[in-house]
Amino acid sequence: MATLILFFHLAIILFFIVGFPAGLIFNHRGFRIFHSVALMGVTLLMVVGIPCPVTLWEESMGDVSYEGSFIAYWLKRVVYLEWFDPGDVLILDIGFALLVFTSFIWHPLSKSKKFKGQ
Repeated sequence: MATLILFFHLAIILFFIVGFPAGLIFNHRGFRIFHSVALMGVTLLMVVGIPCPVTLWEESMGDVSYEGSFIAYWLKRVVYLEWFDPGDVLILDIGFALLVFTSFIWHPLSKSKKFKGQ
């Protein structure tokens, strides 16, 4: 079960990373606002020092050992950026958040652009 939560955690991270260029390309108003507000929440948690709720959920599954699963082992390393100092991760997160927030200035929201097919 903890491995599934780890995949969910990775999906959230990919949403933040891939969602930025996707938001710029499609310039969907609701998506860009949701993406930036969610990123603001995660950044605020990091600045204040509150653990991610998904991390706490994963840890509540008990003492999880990834020794036997190659995929889970590498997922954990990628999700938790084990090769970076936590301070560096905070700086990267704040820098990325600033990039996303300033994109509203240099790439303004569309008036009422909809996804194709709507």
